[in-house]
Amino acid sequence: MKIKDQIYCNAIGNYSNQLTKRKSYVIEETNPRNIKICNDEGKLRWYPKFYFSLEKEPKIVSIHIDDEIENTESDAIEVTIELSNKEKYWLTFTTPKYLDKILNEESYFSSKHFMIIKCLTEASIKSTVLKLDEQNELIKNCKKY
Repeated sequence: MKIKDQIYCNAIGNYSNQLTKRKSYVIEETNPRNIKICNDEGKLRWYPKFYFSLEKEPKIVSIHIDDEIENTESDAIEVTIELSNKEKYWLTFTTPKYLDKILNEESYFSSKHFMIIKCLTEASIKSTVLKLDEQNELIKNCKKY
């Protein structure tokens, strides 16, 4: 990355009011660990390089709840996420009450690609997916189709 390169934000970290994921920025200054850009507030600021890439990441085009939510407080459902590059990922959303129910029947629970949220609603699921995406945590928490 060098001065005047166009770069794309790939995570916003603690800078939710200053950066937008996938938005392009122009490097004004650089040093070995940081870059200086004009942020969303119109201010020149330094940010760690690892928040940016020369390539724009694909965006989420759909979040599909694959199962019917029968019990918002105690259930497990699969969700499919499709990106603009046509890749698809899935993960299972569940609640603490559902896990408690499983642990009453079994001595342990082991699973990958599970997201535990307090209440299963379409809004809470989509909000969680978008928050994971903003923090660049979505893909590592999903299973690729």
